[in-house]
Amino acid sequence: MSWLDLIIARIEPVRLVARLKERRDTAALVRLLRRGDPSTRHLAASALGELGDPAALNALLDALAGPDTEGVRWRAAEGLALLGELAAPGLVVLAEDSDPDIRWKAIVALGDIGDPRAAPVLCERLADPDRFVRGRAVSALARLGRQCLPFMLDALANPDPRIRQGAAEVLGLLGDTAAVEELLRALQDPTESVRRAAAVALLRINPAD
Repeated sequence: MSWLDLIIARIEPVRLVARLKERRDTAALVRLLRRGDPSTRHLAASALGELGDPAALNALLDALAGPDTEGVRWRAAEGLALLGELAAPGLVVLAEDSDPDIRWKAIVALGDIGDPRAAPVLCERLADPDRFVRGRAVSALARLGRQCLPFMLDALANPDPRIRQGAAEVLGLLGDTAAVEELLRALQDPTESVRRAAAVALLRINPAD
């Protein structure tokens, strides 16, 4: 960035970020994302996501894992989703972070990317101690579509009832009749929440007239 850019950054961050984005100056936007004030970092994260430059990958991952000020984490997650499969390995790691806020944002980004290789870690998050994270994992798995169907059918036999329940919920959202037989078996599950999820899933797949 030039000295003029530094001056504009203090006075008019929106103008600066727009200017850097127009020039496709990823390096300068990354510096703003790493060192700017919270509102400027928010703007830089959005711009980097819209540019879709792989060179921004590590900075966006760091922003997602860093302090959440001015919605920087969410903007970073959106940017990572726009980078697609390139961002998936880093997001898989963050989906297991100790902070539930980081976990759910990483999970949403993985669902947006739709890479089936994320299915194992998303399935593990069905047993997350945080209820909100579990819900985001269900949604993300459903967004993977039919490609995760075999994985979810196997998950109905998982020893953890939270994973069995989540798998049933995902299968209901997928709405594929290939899951009916296993869901009927799940109606006999020893855990009530699993039985209830299986019943709801079956109604979704074959709604009563």
